Amino acid sequence: MTSQSRAVLGIALTPVFALAAADPAAAHATAAATGTATATSATAAGTAVAGVETRAPGPWGTRALHAPAPNPGEASGGLNALVSAGDGALVSLTRDGRSTRIRPAGSTRWLTPQTWPDAGGYSTELASLGDGSVRLAWRAERADDHGNHWLKVATLAPGATAFSEPEYVAAVPEKGYHHLAAAPDGRLIAVWSVSGVVRAAEKTGPQAAWTAPVGLNGQPPSGSRDIANMDLAVAKDGTALLVWQWQASNAVVALEKAPGASAWTAVEGFPVPDKDLARPKVFADPQGGFDVFYDDLAHLMYSHRPAGATQWSTPQSADSDGSTYRMTAPVYLPNGDLFVAGGPTTPWYAVRSAATGRWLPYSQRFSTHQKVRHVAAAATSGGTVTVTWREGYSYEEYTMAAVFKGGTWSTPRRLSAKSAQFTGAPQVAADALGRPVVLWDEYLRSETNSTVLDGVYEATATGRALPKWRDYTDDGKADLFGRGSAGLKVYAGDATKLTAGQRASGWPTGTLVLPFGDLDGDRCNDVFVRSPKGEARVHPTICGGGLPDQQSLSMRVSSDWSAYNAVVSPGDVTGDGRADLLTRSASTGKLYLYANNGAGGFKARALAGSGFGGYKKLIAAGDLNGDGRNDLLAIDASNELWRFNGTGAGTFKPRSLVFKDWGTSYKDVVGGSDLSGDGRADLLSLDKDGRAWLNRGNGKGGFDSRSQVGKSTSWSDIRIS
Repeated sequence: MTSQSRAVLGIALTPVFALAAADPAAAHATAAATGTATATSATAAGTAVAGVETRAPGPWGTRALHAPAPNPGEASGGLNALVSAGDGALVSLTRDGRSTRIRPAGSTRWLTPQTWPDAGGYSTELASLGDGSVRLAWRAERADDHGNHWLKVATLAPGATAFSEPEYVAAVPEKGYHHLAAAPDGRLIAVWSVSGVVRAAEKTGPQAAWTAPVGLNGQPPSGSRDIANMDLAVAKDGTALLVWQWQASNAVVALEKAPGASAWTAVEGFPVPDKDLARPKVFADPQGGFDVFYDDLAHLMYSHRPAGATQWSTPQSADSDGSTYRMTAPVYLPNGDLFVAGGPTTPWYAVRSAATGRWLPYSQRFSTHQKVRHVAAAATSGGTVTVTWREGYSYEEYTMAAVFKGGTWSTPRRLSAKSAQFTGAPQVAADALGRPVVLWDEYLRSETNSTVLDGVYEATATGRALPKWRDYTDDGKADLFGRGSAGLKVYAGDATKLTAGQRASGWPTGTLVLPFGDLDGDRCNDVFVRSPKGEARVHPTICGGGLPDQQSLSMRVSSDWSAYNAVVSPGDVTGDGRADLLTRSASTGKLYLYANNGAGGFKARALAGSGFGGYKKLIAAGDLNGDGRNDLLAIDASNELWRFNGTGAGTFKPRSLVFKDWGTSYKDVVGGSDLSGDGRADLLSLDKDGRAWLNRGNGKGGFDSRSQVGKSTSWSDIRIS
């Protein structure tokens, strides 16, 4: 896969989060009910909006794609590469480089393979290019009648279900480097090496012929006719950047060609030094300009040149254990962060913050296993990156995957159903819906002690059931948030014990952090956060993958909700299965409903009730009386606990008394959790002495007497929600 194709794979399917403010008194438009990010404008009073991609990976499902067969278009060639076209169609290349298979956009069926008889081995390159097409380029293994080997290109146009007939680019040697890249306007550039001389040709349009090859350098340095590395990328403005390194002298050469220019010129101030194994790689930044990575001793180094600039940024160390050797292509995240990973020896990943322009601390891991190889990554929907790798030792290897989102990793999942004696390099790409599709081949030892292909396998993130309200550990049970000096934690368990899970970084004093339902449509419960200054955001999470922190990806709901002195996350109160929000005006005591619009945002606020100003605390209660509708609890100034039965239409019935003189010793009260496991919503309270108490729901709208929960846990410095 070329540099350009790798860059396109990292950006073409990356959804962009459109973040819009929604002031309680301001005017805003409702986010459009589509599956893509939606920019919003101010029109409807009191509307809270967050535009967001509505789909994201769910659980994995694995199937055998092809069994071994004598047909070279089947699995007999194993797997070499997998790419995604601009329309979401998937294309795979067999390990022998002779056959391609296509899975059209919107389909799960792979079409009959196309075979390329004179292609083969490492001379075949499958590339997803910036014009939405997929190209196959190869050096013909067999010479023609005149003794020439040809560099050939076949094209899969957007929407097509088969590659075109091959185009002849140029006569070339049988072996050597070659790369193919495309400008956004569809201009194709091919480069290759011939005995130390690098040549290039261009094709300006679908009907145009390839230009005559031109040499880009004279004779190679004395004693060095072999090129160790070559890479090519085309920027957003059409500028092409080509880099290579001489094997003997280690000298690095960088050339560029601006759109419309007649010749390639030397790149000014190219930051890669002439060092052994610098291995430079170049990528087109989707915002314009180029990103360059190279090795400097034990460090993966990075430099950037913005669009229109001539100077490169001062090189930064991206990772102390990273290397361009088998590094993934950069994935450009919706918030502008840049993600790379690798693992020829030790697994690593690195993230460059768009906000600070710096790389995060070194030595980060996505797997605890040290025998990790063949790491691949693809941008997938919901602002996620899906990373795959091969893990294990000889005679027992597995294909693994994990999802990165907002600074957090999901638990690694084993995709292969059984261990294989040898597993080929897994490949990952995103389909038309942004879901990850992973292919890999598995090999077994035969009776004659030779390695034989067992089959090619496919894993796809499948659908997901709606998450249970307040479930953040993916165990089907409601959980509890606890915030203290150690940061934010999720507590899961039962009436006898609550166990703290992974910690998230701390939040500023005065921050309101609430469990929320699924806003972005990925069927993972999200987290609502209101800052001390009033800004309201919803932070998506990874299903079962932990809690967000301040730096994680988020959608702004409102620029200022400080006018509300209570915000409650009651689950679904409108009867549509989606989680909603309730707010209370500090000045009027009116209760407002922000109903989930099903498109990653909220509808215009609606009045849910009046006269709520005299209550000290509003509590999301869940369904207390068994009528299938979520209710609301409130504690008044006299410490009486009242129940407001939900109507299922976003409003509540008149209040009913639950307890008299209740809650004087409690600093926090949380409803809706079924800690007793009887299917009824319970009430959990923390007193001022740091003890947790449970009142089991009786299913009739009331509660039993309290009992202590988690006796071994000190809750003295913890606030729950």
